[in-house]
Amino acid sequence: MQRECAVCGGRFEAQRVQAKYCGETCKKRAQRGGVAQTKDVQAPQVDRPVTGLIDAVTAELEAAEKLNSVAGQHALELANRIVSAPGMNTGVAALSKQLQAVLAEALKGASKQVNPLDELRARRDRKRAVG
Repeated sequence: MQRECAVCGGRFEAQRVQAKYCGETCKKRAQRGGVAQTKDVQAPQVDRPVTGLIDAVTAELEAAEKLNSVAGQHALELANRIVSAPGMNTGVAALSKQLQAVLAEALKGASKQVNPLDELRARRDRKRAVG
């Protein structure tokens, strides 16, 4: 079966269902924590629209008219780091917690405050339904 390498984005013939990497080099890079940086450099996904967490955070900030605030931009940067680090197992929980705190600060005083974890839960449920 054809798969996409989690590190370089290249296509390869997977021998197992769990296969994530095209070879030993990419496997070692992933173990060393270079998954997000390597994939972005070698296989940019310019033509694919951004969806999910970044869009949800942007929509909330726009609705509260806080998109261009310092806290709003900080929240967007955190959302971008969470989305662009799919192979990073450690640190995502800390980034998610920080995003929640920054988003709450950015939306302070706004009429409607939505929990950003709802979008994360919905995204996780969609991934589980596919796999």
